[in-house]
Amino acid sequence: MKTLPTRSLVPAALLTLSLAQAQTPPAPIPAVWTQASLQAATYVVTPAALEGNAGLLKADQQKIVLDAMQRDSQNALKRKYPAAQFSTDAAAPGVIVVHPVWMVPGSLLPWNSFQARLELNRGAERAVVSDTFGVLEVWQHQADAANYVFDRVVAKLP
Repeated sequence: MKTLPTRSLVPAALLTLSLAQAQTPPAPIPAVWTQASLQAATYVVTPAALEGNAGLLKADQQKIVLDAMQRDSQNALKRKYPAAQFSTDAAAPGVIVVHPVWMVPGSLLPWNSFQARLELNRGAERAVVSDTFGVLEVWQHQADAANYVFDRVVAKLP
């Protein structure tokens, strides 16, 4: 029996991460941000952002995704910290400003992945929590995709 050389079914270019998929290193959570202090905090969730290859999505799809990201990141924080307060005044003293971000992959192929992160800022205190998700993994959650994503990201907070 003749042995044939094995070849990858997926071109090498698709297996490498593009710059748009590079992970943002997490900023450590400040020591003063404990479970109790985050439970008692007031949060302002700023408009969400797409980074990377956002052109994969049409303008109306981008709006749907961005709205879901903002709403569902706030909902994930509410589920983790039920006593937390939410405001729209990012200039109020002591609020934690939360910025949800999705790093869109180079293409929406099932084996690609993307990063979702929350950037949290209160004065000079800053933290970044993130997680990486497969496109197929998130697609399987359909209408609950942003809830699924941000529940996992928020779970990394104390």
